[in-house]
Amino acid sequence: MKPPPFPSLSPSFLPPGSRVGPWRVVGWGGRGANGAVYQALRVGREAAGPVALKLAMAPGDPRFAREGALLSRLRHPNIPALEGRGTWKHSRGTAPYVAMQWVDGVPLYAWAAMRNPSSRQVFQLLAQVARALEVTHALPGVHRDVKGSNVLVRGSDSRAFLTDFSSGHFAGASPLTWQAMPPCTPAYRSPQACRFAALRPSSHAQYTATPADDVFALGVTAYRLVTDEYPPPVEPGLDAKGLWKDGGPGPLPPEVLNPRVESRLNTLILRMLSVRPEARGTAGELAQALEQAAEQSDPKGDQPLFAWENLPSSRWSLMDSAEADLLGHRPRYRSRARVLETQARDAAEQTVANRLNAERLAHSRAATQPDVLSSPSLRWARGLLLSAGVLLLVFGPESGGPVPSEPFQEMPPRSEAQDAGTDAGTVGLADVAAQPAHNAEGTIAAHTAISIDLPKGPLKGQVRPPCAKGQLDLRGGCWAALKAQPPECPLYSYEWNGGCYMPIVATPRPDTSDKP
Repeated sequence: MKPPPFPSLSPSFLPPGSRVGPWRVVGWGGRGANGAVYQALRVGREAAGPVALKLAMAPGDPRFAREGALLSRLRHPNIPALEGRGTWKHSRGTAPYVAMQWVDGVPLYAWAAMRNPSSRQVFQLLAQVARALEVTHALPGVHRDVKGSNVLVRGSDSRAFLTDFSSGHFAGASPLTWQAMPPCTPAYRSPQACRFAALRPSSHAQYTATPADDVFALGVTAYRLVTDEYPPPVEPGLDAKGLWKDGGPGPLPPEVLNPRVESRLNTLILRMLSVRPEARGTAGELAQALEQAAEQSDPKGDQPLFAWENLPSSRWSLMDSAEADLLGHRPRYRSRARVLETQARDAAEQTVANRLNAERLAHSRAATQPDVLSSPSLRWARGLLLSAGVLLLVFGPESGGPVPSEPFQEMPPRSEAQDAGTDAGTVGLADVAAQPAHNAEGTIAAHTAISIDLPKGPLKGQVRPPCAKGQLDLRGGCWAALKAQPPECPLYSYEWNGGCYMPIVATPRPDTSDKP
Protein backbone atom coordinates (compact mmCIF):
# COMPACT_ATOMS: atom_id res chain seq x y z
CA MET A 1 0.00 0.00 0.00
CA LYS A 2 1.39 3.35 -1.02
CA PRO A 3 1.94 5.70 1.95
CA PRO A 4 0.08 9.00 1.92
CA PRO A 5 2.02 12.00 0.59
CA PHE A 6 3.92 14.16 3.09
CA PRO A 7 3.04 12.02 6.16
CA SER A 8 4.93 14.34 8.52
CA LEU A 9 2.92 17.41 7.55
CA SER A 10 -0.37 18.36 9.15
CA PRO A 11 -1.96 21.69 10.12
CA SER A 12 -1.10 21.06 13.77
CA PHE A 13 2.64 20.74 13.12
CA LEU A 14 4.61 22.34 10.32
CA PRO A 15 8.39 22.53 10.76
CA PRO A 16 10.25 25.65 9.65
CA GLY A 17 10.79 25.64 5.89
CA SER A 18 7.45 24.00 5.04
CA ARG A 19 5.57 25.56 2.13
CA VAL A 20 1.89 26.50 2.14
CA GLY A 21 0.86 28.16 -1.09
CA PRO A 22 3.32 31.00 -1.73
CA TRP A 23 4.31 31.12 1.94
CA ARG A 24 7.25 29.51 3.75
CA VAL A 25 6.79 28.75 7.45
CA VAL A 26 9.46 30.24 9.71
CA GLY A 27 7.98 29.90 13.19
CA TRP A 28 5.11 28.98 15.47
CA GLY A 29 2.38 31.48 16.33
CA GLY A 30 -0.23 29.65 18.40
CA ARG A 31 -3.20 27.31 18.27
CA GLY A 32 -6.93 27.66 18.83
CA ALA A 33 -9.89 25.32 18.75
CA ASN A 34 -10.23 25.40 14.96
CA GLY A 35 -6.85 26.39 13.59
CA ALA A 36 -3.11 26.77 14.03
CA VAL A 37 -1.19 29.98 13.37
CA TYR A 38 2.35 30.15 12.01
CA GLN A 39 4.71 32.96 11.18
CA ALA A 40 5.56 32.85 7.49
CA LEU A 41 7.31 34.75 4.70
CA ARG A 42 6.23 35.08 1.10
CA VAL A 43 8.72 33.26 -1.10
CA GLY A 44 10.65 35.75 -3.20
CA ARG A 45 9.39 38.71 -1.17
CA GLU A 46 10.95 38.00 2.21
CA ALA A 47 11.93 41.63 2.75
CA ALA A 48 8.22 42.54 2.94
CA GLY A 49 8.17 40.96 6.40
CA PRO A 50 6.22 38.14 8.05
CA VAL A 51 2.56 37.27 7.96
CA ALA A 52 0.32 35.28 10.30
CA LEU A 53 -0.56 32.10 8.41
CA LYS A 54 -3.72 30.56 9.86
CA LEU A 55 -4.43 26.94 8.89
CA ALA A 56 -7.70 25.08 9.39
CA MET A 57 -7.49 21.94 11.50
CA ALA A 58 -10.46 20.36 9.70
CA PRO A 59 -10.50 19.93 5.90
CA GLY A 60 -12.84 22.36 4.18
CA ASP A 61 -13.68 24.35 7.33
CA PRO A 62 -16.08 27.02 6.02
CA ARG A 63 -15.15 29.46 8.80
CA PHE A 64 -11.86 30.17 7.05
CA ALA A 65 -13.56 31.24 3.85
CA ARG A 66 -15.88 33.40 5.96
CA GLU A 67 -12.99 34.99 7.81
CA GLY A 68 -11.15 35.71 4.57
CA ALA A 69 -14.26 37.19 2.97
CA LEU A 70 -14.91 39.41 5.99
CA LEU A 71 -11.31 40.60 6.27
CA SER A 72 -11.28 41.43 2.56
CA ARG A 73 -13.98 44.01 3.31
CA LEU A 74 -12.25 45.55 6.31
CA ARG A 75 -9.33 47.91 5.92
CA HIS A 76 -8.48 49.62 9.17
CA PRO A 77 -5.30 50.29 11.18
CA ASN A 78 -6.67 48.32 14.15
CA ILE A 79 -7.59 45.20 12.14
CA PRO A 80 -4.88 42.91 10.68
CA ALA A 81 -4.79 43.33 6.90
CA LEU A 82 -5.62 40.33 4.72
CA GLU A 83 -2.54 39.19 2.75
CA GLY A 84 -3.91 36.14 0.95
CA ARG A 85 -6.07 33.02 1.17
CA GLY A 86 -6.29 29.66 -0.54
CA THR A 87 -6.12 25.91 0.03
CA TRP A 88 -3.23 23.47 0.42
CA LYS A 89 -2.78 19.69 0.37
CA HIS A 90 -1.37 17.79 3.31
CA SER A 91 -1.39 14.25 4.66
CA ARG A 92 -4.98 14.50 5.94
CA GLY A 93 -6.57 16.15 2.95
CA THR A 94 -7.05 19.63 1.55
CA ALA A 95 -7.54 22.49 4.00
CA PRO A 96 -8.07 26.23 3.66
CA TYR A 97 -5.69 28.87 4.93
CA VAL A 98 -5.77 32.61 5.53
CA ALA A 99 -2.69 34.86 5.58
CA MET A 100 -2.91 38.19 7.35
CA GLN A 101 -0.71 40.92 8.75
CA TRP A 102 1.65 39.68 11.45
CA VAL A 103 1.07 41.56 14.70
CA ASP A 104 4.04 41.42 17.03
CA GLY A 105 1.88 41.82 20.11
CA VAL A 106 0.46 40.02 23.12
CA PRO A 107 -3.16 39.42 24.17
CA LEU A 108 -4.74 42.32 26.03
CA TYR A 109 -4.84 40.79 29.52
CA ALA A 110 -1.26 39.53 29.24
CA TRP A 111 -0.24 43.01 28.06
CA ALA A 112 -1.77 44.53 31.20
CA ALA A 113 -0.28 41.85 33.47
CA MET A 114 3.23 42.85 32.36
CA ARG A 115 2.53 46.57 32.75
CA ASN A 116 0.73 48.92 35.08
CA PRO A 117 -1.39 50.92 32.63
CA SER A 118 -3.16 54.15 33.49
CA SER A 119 -6.81 54.97 32.86
CA ARG A 120 -5.69 57.18 29.98
CA GLN A 121 -3.91 54.24 28.33
CA VAL A 122 -7.00 52.09 28.76
CA PHE A 123 -9.15 54.84 27.18
CA GLN A 124 -6.82 54.81 24.16
CA LEU A 125 -6.77 51.02 23.79
CA LEU A 126 -10.53 50.62 24.13
CA ALA A 127 -11.09 53.45 21.65
CA GLN A 128 -8.98 51.62 19.07
CA VAL A 129 -10.97 48.40 19.50
CA ALA A 130 -14.22 50.37 19.33
CA ARG A 131 -13.08 51.95 16.04
CA ALA A 132 -12.38 48.48 14.66
CA LEU A 133 -15.90 47.43 15.67
CA GLU A 134 -17.32 50.60 14.13
CA VAL A 135 -16.12 49.69 10.64
CA THR A 136 -17.19 46.06 11.12
CA HIS A 137 -20.71 47.14 12.06
CA ALA A 138 -20.79 49.52 9.08
CA LEU A 139 -20.61 46.64 6.55
CA PRO A 140 -23.04 45.69 8.21
CA GLY A 141 -21.36 42.89 10.11
CA VAL A 142 -20.64 41.61 13.62
CA HIS A 143 -17.52 40.11 15.19
CA ARG A 144 -19.38 37.87 17.69
CA ASP A 145 -16.28 36.94 19.72
CA VAL A 146 -14.86 40.14 21.21
CA LYS A 147 -12.69 39.26 24.22
CA GLY A 148 -9.28 39.92 25.71
CA SER A 149 -7.51 37.08 23.92
CA ASN A 150 -8.75 38.39 20.56
CA VAL A 151 -7.21 41.81 21.12
CA LEU A 152 -3.45 41.96 20.51
CA VAL A 153 -1.44 44.95 21.72
CA ARG A 154 1.88 45.78 20.09
CA GLY A 155 4.61 46.69 22.55
CA SER A 156 6.45 49.09 20.25
CA ASP A 157 3.58 51.59 20.01
CA SER A 158 0.70 50.26 22.19
CA ARG A 159 -1.49 49.81 19.13
CA ALA A 160 -4.43 47.43 19.61
CA PHE A 161 -5.60 45.01 16.92
CA LEU A 162 -8.97 43.26 16.93
CA THR A 163 -8.27 39.75 15.63
CA ASP A 164 -9.94 36.39 14.88
CA PHE A 165 -12.94 37.15 12.69
CA SER A 166 -13.65 33.44 12.16
CA SER A 167 -16.86 33.70 14.20
CA GLY A 168 -17.93 36.88 12.41
CA HIS A 169 -20.87 37.41 10.11
CA PHE A 170 -21.81 40.04 7.54
CA ALA A 171 -24.83 40.90 5.43
CA GLY A 172 -25.27 38.48 2.53
CA ALA A 173 -23.11 35.71 4.00
CA SER A 174 -24.65 32.25 4.19
CA PRO A 175 -25.19 30.79 7.69
CA LEU A 176 -22.61 28.20 8.72
CA THR A 177 -24.48 26.53 11.58
CA TRP A 178 -28.09 25.85 12.50
CA GLN A 179 -27.63 26.07 16.25
CA ALA A 180 -29.83 28.30 18.35
CA MET A 181 -26.91 30.48 19.50
CA PRO A 182 -24.17 31.88 17.26
CA PRO A 183 -20.54 31.12 18.15
CA CYS A 184 -19.21 33.14 21.08
CA THR A 185 -17.43 32.84 24.42
CA PRO A 186 -20.09 32.40 27.16
CA ALA A 187 -18.46 34.77 29.70
CA TYR A 188 -18.91 37.64 27.20
CA ARG A 189 -22.49 36.87 26.18
CA SER A 190 -25.01 39.70 26.59
CA PRO A 191 -28.09 39.54 28.86
CA GLN A 192 -30.50 39.49 25.91
CA ALA A 193 -28.59 36.62 24.29
CA CYS A 194 -28.61 34.64 27.55
CA ARG A 195 -32.34 35.20 27.99
CA PHE A 196 -32.97 33.94 24.47
CA ALA A 197 -30.88 30.82 25.15
CA ALA A 198 -32.85 30.14 28.35
CA LEU A 199 -36.30 30.92 26.91
CA ARG A 200 -35.92 29.74 23.33
CA PRO A 201 -39.37 30.39 21.83
CA SER A 202 -39.28 27.43 19.41
CA SER A 203 -37.00 24.57 18.43
CA HIS A 204 -36.16 26.32 15.16
CA ALA A 205 -35.58 29.80 16.57
CA GLN A 206 -32.08 31.24 16.22
CA TYR A 207 -30.58 34.22 17.97
CA THR A 208 -29.26 36.97 15.70
CA ALA A 209 -26.21 38.69 17.11
CA THR A 210 -26.23 42.48 16.87
CA PRO A 211 -23.66 45.27 17.24
CA ALA A 212 -24.99 45.76 20.78
CA ASP A 213 -23.73 42.25 21.63
CA ASP A 214 -20.23 43.21 20.46
CA VAL A 215 -20.37 46.38 22.56
CA PHE A 216 -21.40 44.40 25.64
CA ALA A 217 -18.50 41.98 25.07
CA LEU A 218 -16.15 44.97 24.86
CA GLY A 219 -17.58 46.11 28.20
CA VAL A 220 -16.82 42.72 29.77
CA THR A 221 -13.30 42.97 28.35
CA ALA A 222 -12.83 46.46 29.81
CA TYR A 223 -14.21 45.40 33.22
CA ARG A 224 -11.78 42.48 33.37
CA LEU A 225 -8.93 44.72 32.19
CA VAL A 226 -9.25 47.28 35.02
CA THR A 227 -10.37 45.01 37.88
CA ASP A 228 -8.59 41.70 37.16
CA GLU A 229 -11.94 39.90 37.40
CA TYR A 230 -15.02 39.31 35.28
CA PRO A 231 -18.46 40.77 36.00
CA PRO A 232 -20.92 38.37 37.70
CA PRO A 233 -22.39 35.63 35.44
CA VAL A 234 -25.14 36.79 33.12
CA GLU A 235 -26.94 33.44 32.65
CA PRO A 236 -30.39 33.60 34.30
CA GLY A 237 -29.75 30.38 36.23
CA LEU A 238 -26.61 31.88 37.79
CA ASP A 239 -27.93 35.40 38.36
CA ALA A 240 -29.41 34.81 41.82
CA LYS A 241 -29.49 38.54 42.66
CA GLY A 242 -31.18 39.55 39.41
CA LEU A 243 -28.37 41.88 38.43
CA TRP A 244 -28.98 41.37 34.71
CA LYS A 245 -32.78 41.29 34.61
CA ASP A 246 -34.68 44.07 32.87
CA GLY A 247 -34.34 47.04 35.20
CA GLY A 248 -31.59 45.29 37.18
CA PRO A 249 -28.66 47.25 38.62
CA GLY A 250 -25.94 45.44 36.67
CA PRO A 251 -22.52 44.62 38.18
CA LEU A 252 -20.63 46.49 40.86
CA PRO A 253 -18.97 49.58 39.38
CA PRO A 254 -15.32 48.92 38.52
CA GLU A 255 -14.22 51.78 40.79
CA VAL A 256 -15.69 49.89 43.77
CA LEU A 257 -13.35 46.98 43.11
CA ASN A 258 -10.48 49.24 42.10
CA PRO A 259 -10.65 52.84 43.39
CA ARG A 260 -7.81 53.79 41.04
CA VAL A 261 -10.17 53.62 38.03
CA GLU A 262 -10.85 57.14 36.74
CA SER A 263 -14.52 58.17 37.08
CA ARG A 264 -15.17 58.63 33.35
CA LEU A 265 -13.66 55.24 32.60
CA ASN A 266 -15.93 53.74 35.26
CA THR A 267 -18.96 55.41 33.65
CA LEU A 268 -18.14 54.27 30.12
CA ILE A 269 -17.56 50.67 31.17
CA LEU A 270 -20.91 50.59 32.96
CA ARG A 271 -22.50 52.10 29.85
CA MET A 272 -21.16 49.25 27.70
CA LEU A 273 -22.50 46.77 30.27
CA SER A 274 -25.98 48.28 30.38
CA VAL A 275 -28.77 45.72 30.64
CA ARG A 276 -30.66 47.62 27.91
CA PRO A 277 -28.95 47.23 24.51
CA GLU A 278 -30.04 50.67 23.30
CA ALA A 279 -28.38 52.34 26.30
CA ARG A 280 -24.92 51.06 25.36
CA GLY A 281 -24.54 53.31 22.35
CA THR A 282 -22.89 52.44 19.05
CA ALA A 283 -19.25 51.48 18.74
CA GLY A 284 -18.58 54.78 16.98
CA GLU A 285 -20.21 56.80 19.76
CA LEU A 286 -18.21 54.92 22.37
CA ALA A 287 -14.97 55.39 20.44
CA GLN A 288 -15.57 59.14 20.31
CA ALA A 289 -16.37 59.28 24.04
CA LEU A 290 -13.27 57.22 24.87
CA GLU A 291 -11.03 59.41 22.71
CA GLN A 292 -12.38 62.58 24.30
CA ALA A 293 -11.89 61.12 27.77
CA ALA A 294 -8.28 60.25 26.91
CA GLU A 295 -7.64 63.86 25.87
CA GLN A 296 -9.45 65.41 28.83
CA SER A 297 -8.50 62.92 31.54
CA ASP A 298 -7.71 64.47 34.92
CA PRO A 299 -4.42 63.81 36.80
CA LYS A 300 -5.88 60.62 38.24
CA GLY A 301 -6.09 59.30 34.71
CA ASP A 302 -2.30 59.15 34.48
CA GLN A 303 -1.78 57.23 37.71
CA PRO A 304 -1.08 53.47 37.52
CA LEU A 305 -4.26 51.44 37.77
CA PHE A 306 -2.77 48.89 40.14
CA ALA A 307 -0.80 49.07 43.37
CA TRP A 308 2.82 47.89 43.46
CA GLU A 309 3.28 44.46 44.96
CA ASN A 310 5.34 44.50 48.16
CA LEU A 311 3.75 41.67 50.13
CA PRO A 312 5.68 38.37 50.05
CA SER A 313 3.72 35.55 48.44
CA SER A 314 3.99 33.63 51.71
CA ARG A 315 1.60 36.16 53.24
CA TRP A 316 -1.01 36.02 50.46
CA SER A 317 -4.41 34.56 51.22
CA LEU A 318 -5.33 31.20 49.70
CA MET A 319 -7.77 32.95 47.37
CA ASP A 320 -5.12 35.43 46.21
CA SER A 321 -2.63 32.62 45.66
CA ALA A 322 -5.15 30.67 43.59
CA GLU A 323 -5.96 33.73 41.48
CA ALA A 324 -2.27 34.58 41.10
CA ASP A 325 -1.75 31.16 39.51
CA LEU A 326 -4.22 32.19 36.80
CA LEU A 327 -3.35 35.88 36.47
CA GLY A 328 0.40 35.73 36.99
CA HIS A 329 0.12 38.23 39.85
CA ARG A 330 -2.01 39.00 42.88
CA PRO A 331 -5.32 40.61 41.83
CA ARG A 332 -4.98 44.40 41.44
CA TYR A 333 -1.23 44.35 42.16
CA ARG A 334 1.77 44.49 39.84
CA SER A 335 5.48 43.74 40.21
CA ARG A 336 7.46 46.93 39.73
CA ALA A 337 10.57 45.01 38.62
CA ARG A 338 8.56 43.16 35.97
CA VAL A 339 7.00 46.39 34.72
CA LEU A 340 10.39 48.12 34.46
CA GLU A 341 11.78 45.17 32.53
CA THR A 342 8.81 45.33 30.17
CA GLN A 343 9.24 49.07 29.68
CA ALA A 344 12.86 48.55 28.68
CA ARG A 345 11.80 45.86 26.22
CA ASP A 346 9.08 48.10 24.77
CA ALA A 347 11.62 50.89 24.30
CA ALA A 348 13.95 48.51 22.48
CA GLU A 349 11.15 47.26 20.23
CA GLN A 350 10.14 50.82 19.42
CA THR A 351 13.71 51.72 18.47
CA VAL A 352 13.96 48.66 16.23
CA ALA A 353 10.60 49.44 14.60
CA ASN A 354 11.65 53.04 13.95
CA ARG A 355 14.93 51.87 12.47
CA LEU A 356 13.18 49.40 10.19
CA ASN A 357 10.74 52.08 9.08
CA ALA A 358 13.65 54.40 8.25
CA GLU A 359 15.31 51.61 6.26
CA ARG A 360 12.11 50.88 4.32
CA LEU A 361 11.59 54.57 3.62
CA ALA A 362 15.16 54.92 2.37
CA HIS A 363 14.72 51.82 0.21
CA SER A 364 11.45 53.18 -1.23
CA ARG A 365 13.04 56.52 -2.05
CA ALA A 366 16.01 54.83 -3.68
CA ALA A 367 13.64 52.76 -5.83
CA THR A 368 11.94 55.91 -7.13
CA GLN A 369 15.29 57.63 -7.80
CA PRO A 370 17.40 55.07 -9.71
CA ASP A 371 20.00 57.67 -10.72
CA VAL A 372 20.84 58.48 -7.11
CA LEU A 373 22.85 55.62 -5.63
CA SER A 374 23.55 55.07 -2.00
CA SER A 375 27.14 54.94 -0.87
CA PRO A 376 28.65 51.42 -0.66
CA SER A 377 28.64 51.59 3.15
CA LEU A 378 24.91 52.40 3.23
CA ARG A 379 24.09 49.66 0.73
CA TRP A 380 26.03 47.16 2.84
CA ALA A 381 24.30 48.25 6.06
CA ARG A 382 20.86 47.98 4.48
CA GLY A 383 21.62 44.58 3.04
CA LEU A 384 22.92 43.38 6.39
CA LEU A 385 19.78 44.59 8.17
CA LEU A 386 17.40 42.88 5.77
CA SER A 387 19.43 39.67 5.61
CA ALA A 388 19.75 39.44 9.39
CA GLY A 389 16.05 40.12 9.74
CA VAL A 390 15.16 37.17 7.54
CA LEU A 391 17.64 34.87 9.26
CA LEU A 392 16.44 35.74 12.74
CA LEU A 393 12.86 35.08 11.74
CA VAL A 394 13.71 31.42 11.24
CA PHE A 395 13.32 29.59 14.55
CA GLY A 396 15.55 26.79 13.32
CA PRO A 397 17.81 26.03 10.36
CA GLU A 398 15.90 26.06 7.11
CA SER A 399 17.18 22.58 6.41
CA GLY A 400 15.70 21.32 9.67
CA GLY A 401 12.29 20.61 8.17
CA PRO A 402 11.08 19.10 4.90
CA VAL A 403 10.05 21.39 2.07
CA PRO A 404 7.59 19.42 -0.05
CA SER A 405 7.75 20.17 -3.75
CA GLU A 406 3.96 20.38 -4.22
CA PRO A 407 2.28 20.62 -0.78
CA PHE A 408 -0.52 22.96 -1.80
CA GLN A 409 -3.06 24.10 -4.32
CA GLU A 410 -3.62 27.80 -4.67
CA MET A 411 -7.28 28.79 -4.56
CA PRO A 412 -8.30 30.65 -7.73
CA PRO A 413 -9.30 34.27 -7.18
CA ARG A 414 -12.96 34.78 -6.34
CA SER A 415 -15.02 37.76 -7.22
CA GLU A 416 -16.30 39.99 -4.47
CA ALA A 417 -19.84 39.05 -5.45
CA GLN A 418 -19.08 35.36 -4.97
CA ASP A 419 -17.68 36.01 -1.52
CA ALA A 420 -20.56 38.18 -0.42
CA GLY A 421 -23.34 36.18 -1.98
CA THR A 422 -24.79 39.56 -2.91
CA ASP A 423 -24.06 42.68 -4.93
CA ALA A 424 -20.31 43.35 -5.06
CA GLY A 425 -21.06 47.05 -4.87
CA THR A 426 -21.50 46.77 -1.11
CA VAL A 427 -17.87 45.72 -0.65
CA GLY A 428 -15.55 48.29 0.85
CA LEU A 429 -18.08 50.32 2.80
CA ALA A 430 -15.79 49.94 5.80
CA ASP A 431 -12.80 51.56 4.12
CA VAL A 432 -11.45 54.30 6.37
CA ALA A 433 -8.46 56.59 6.45
CA ALA A 434 -5.70 55.34 8.71
CA GLN A 435 -5.96 56.79 12.19
CA PRO A 436 -2.85 58.61 13.41
CA ALA A 437 -0.61 56.27 15.35
CA HIS A 438 1.07 57.23 18.59
CA ASN A 439 4.38 56.12 17.10
CA ALA A 440 5.71 55.08 13.75
CA GLU A 441 3.98 52.05 12.28
CA GLY A 442 6.12 48.92 12.43
CA THR A 443 4.50 45.85 10.91
CA ILE A 444 7.68 43.75 10.93
CA ALA A 445 8.25 41.93 14.18
CA ALA A 446 10.88 43.48 16.43
CA HIS A 447 12.88 40.28 16.52
CA THR A 448 13.33 40.37 12.75
CA ALA A 449 16.07 42.97 13.00
CA ILE A 450 19.67 42.97 14.14
CA SER A 451 20.49 44.56 17.48
CA ILE A 452 20.39 48.34 17.70
CA ASP A 453 23.02 50.96 18.39
CA LEU A 454 23.73 52.04 21.95
CA PRO A 455 21.45 54.96 22.90
CA LYS A 456 22.97 58.36 23.62
CA GLY A 457 21.71 58.32 27.20
CA PRO A 458 20.45 55.85 29.84
CA LEU A 459 17.16 54.04 29.30
CA LYS A 460 14.16 54.51 31.56
CA GLY A 461 14.63 52.34 34.65
CA GLN A 462 18.30 51.60 33.89
CA VAL A 463 20.84 51.57 36.73
CA ARG A 464 23.01 54.71 36.77
CA PRO A 465 26.70 54.90 37.81
CA PRO A 466 28.47 54.03 40.00
CA CYS A 467 28.05 50.59 38.44
CA ALA A 468 28.62 47.28 40.20
CA LYS A 469 31.74 45.19 39.65
CA GLY A 470 31.80 43.67 36.18
CA GLN A 471 29.41 46.28 34.76
CA LEU A 472 30.42 49.05 32.37
CA ASP A 473 29.60 52.75 32.63
CA LEU A 474 28.53 53.73 29.11
CA ARG A 475 26.78 57.02 28.28
CA GLY A 476 25.39 57.53 31.75
CA GLY A 477 24.05 54.00 32.31
CA CYS A 478 25.29 50.61 33.56
CA TRP A 479 25.70 47.84 30.98
CA ALA A 480 26.73 44.17 30.89
CA ALA A 481 29.08 43.09 28.12
CA LEU A 482 27.91 39.93 26.30
CA LYS A 483 30.07 37.24 24.73
CA ALA A 484 28.25 37.51 21.39
CA GLN A 485 29.58 39.81 18.69
CA PRO A 486 27.70 41.82 16.03
CA PRO A 487 25.74 40.92 13.99
CA GLU A 488 24.89 38.01 16.32
CA CYS A 489 23.82 40.17 19.27
CA PRO A 490 20.84 38.66 21.16
CA LEU A 491 17.36 40.13 21.02
CA TYR A 492 16.98 43.44 22.92
CA SER A 493 20.72 43.92 23.22
CA TYR A 494 22.63 46.90 21.85
CA GLU A 495 25.72 47.31 19.68
CA TRP A 496 28.66 49.54 20.61
CA ASN A 497 32.26 49.64 19.55
CA GLY A 498 32.14 46.16 17.99
CA GLY A 499 30.49 44.46 20.99
CA CYS A 500 27.03 43.49 22.31
CA TYR A 501 25.68 44.99 25.54
CA MET A 502 22.58 44.51 27.69
CA PRO A 503 21.21 47.29 29.95
CA ILE A 504 21.14 46.68 33.70
CA VAL A 505 17.59 47.37 34.95
CA ALA A 506 17.08 48.53 38.51
CA THR A 507 15.34 46.29 41.03
CA PRO A 508 12.99 48.64 42.88
CA ARG A 509 12.62 48.96 46.61
CA PRO A 510 9.17 48.30 48.09
CA ASP A 511 6.80 51.27 47.94
CA THR A 512 5.56 51.50 51.52
CA SER A 513 2.79 53.92 50.56
CA ASP A 514 0.90 51.04 48.91
CA LYS A 515 1.00 48.64 51.83
CA PRO A 516 -2.40 47.28 52.75
